[in-house]
Amino acid sequence: MCGIVGIIGTPHAAKESYLGLLMLQHRGQDSAGIISFQNKSKSFHYEKNLGHIKEALPEDCLKYLKGETAIAHTRYSTIGKIRKEEVQPMLMNYPYGLAMAHNGNLVNSETIKKELLEKNRRISLSHNDLEVMMNLLADKLAQTENDLTFEIIIQAVQTINNKLKGGFSSVTIIADHGLLAFKDSKAIRPLVWGRRKLTTEEKEFSKNDFAYAVASESKSLEFLGYENINELKQGELLFITKEGKIYQHQLEPKEARPCMFEWIYFANADSTIWNQNVYQTRLNLGKILGEQILNDNEDFDIVVPVPDTSRPSAITLSEKLKIPYREVLIKNRYAQRTFILNSQKDREKAVQLKMSVVKEEINGKHVLLVDDSIVRGTTSKRIIKVLKDAGARKVSIISTCPPIKHPCFYGIDFPSKEELIAHDKGFHDIAIAIGAHKVIYPTRENFLKAFKKFKTCDACISGDYPIDISTRDNLIESRIRDEESDIPRISKEHIYPW
Repeated sequence: MCGIVGIIGTPHAAKESYLGLLMLQHRGQDSAGIISFQNKSKSFHYEKNLGHIKEALPEDCLKYLKGETAIAHTRYSTIGKIRKEEVQPMLMNYPYGLAMAHNGNLVNSETIKKELLEKNRRISLSHNDLEVMMNLLADKLAQTENDLTFEIIIQAVQTINNKLKGGFSSVTIIADHGLLAFKDSKAIRPLVWGRRKLTTEEKEFSKNDFAYAVASESKSLEFLGYENINELKQGELLFITKEGKIYQHQLEPKEARPCMFEWIYFANADSTIWNQNVYQTRLNLGKILGEQILNDNEDFDIVVPVPDTSRPSAITLSEKLKIPYREVLIKNRYAQRTFILNSQKDREKAVQLKMSVVKEEINGKHVLLVDDSIVRGTTSKRIIKVLKDAGARKVSIISTCPPIKHPCFYGIDFPSKEELIAHDKGFHDIAIAIGAHKVIYPTRENFLKAFKKFKTCDACISGDYPIDISTRDNLIESRIRDEESDIPRISKEHIYPW
């Protein structure tokens, strides 16, 4: 899971990409990068590095990122080591000059990588599956001797969709031609686009009337002043020329299956995906949970959210149960992440540093803790212990998401069932494992009521994978190799960082 932005048609493309990317920081904290293209000089300019956006991209670098087109990326590493060679966007000088970034995972990237080497003599320079996608695009575009046309671009993206299995959305600069964006055939990963009128100052540098932008979430585009925001459809490609001409095409239409994790956990609360607002969805999930357990004979005293994504659900759950809502878990937003700890005592101190509890509100009470999901159970276990140590009489936990029993191969960081606490445990055993009095989940039927307008990808719950995962073993092997790295991987614990 990552965040991507693409801008075309304004001399401030890199600056806008940077600002839009800041709105997507929650989607990735491993690394960040921007590549711009300047029409006049026919040249690319780039800056990328490890770390959060402001660490990887100091603001003074923007004055060197000249050009009317730019793409930006912030990375959440699921496959590939956290090292500079893996940082996106990536650049290729032939054909035309390509700069590319993507959000998602490719299940069969190792298979296609071998094919590219054996048949096309294209050697990979990184472990990032973006490079596989980029080489497929480049190889197809290079086969034509004529000028670049939209028909050729369609054929190139069709090749990617035919060969690559996984969930992805992508944005590409084709040097001196324009900006290309496309999605996988099931639209698992989000991508929206919009336009805005150029200012008087911008029009001095352009013959066009509008600038155009694509991004992982609508909030980025709204923040930048873009309007007429629309979600790219499943299998859709969008090409915007440097002259501002728009081409759209949808490959063979299939049923869209956008990832349900976007609404329950990943996306900004004020973003809208597939015309469904994230915040309102989370409110609805809390209401649905409240209706499900309304008549349960439990002595809950207060409803407490796990900051931050669980707040809307906790509010409506509290209203439905008529139990007080309290924010008693206080995050220290300035605590640094500490990866090397010498003892259990040090680890406990680290948790206390990153989170404190309002003891007076929970002392002697049965706390109903609300979280968006329970994946590995590690975070839940730590929070429950902190609440008990602070004086809670009992702690029960309720998840807005049903039990996650199956691995994700499309971009969420749990590609192995063995690391999922619910894959081989019932509710009672999960409660014992994490120290809870009781664990409560919504039924899948109730959960899906929150998505009435469309069918989501909930393969991690149901095991119903919308895109072929028969080559998943290559993905798991890649993950195992990556774990040999000395650099810690990002996980939900790092995002919450406790």
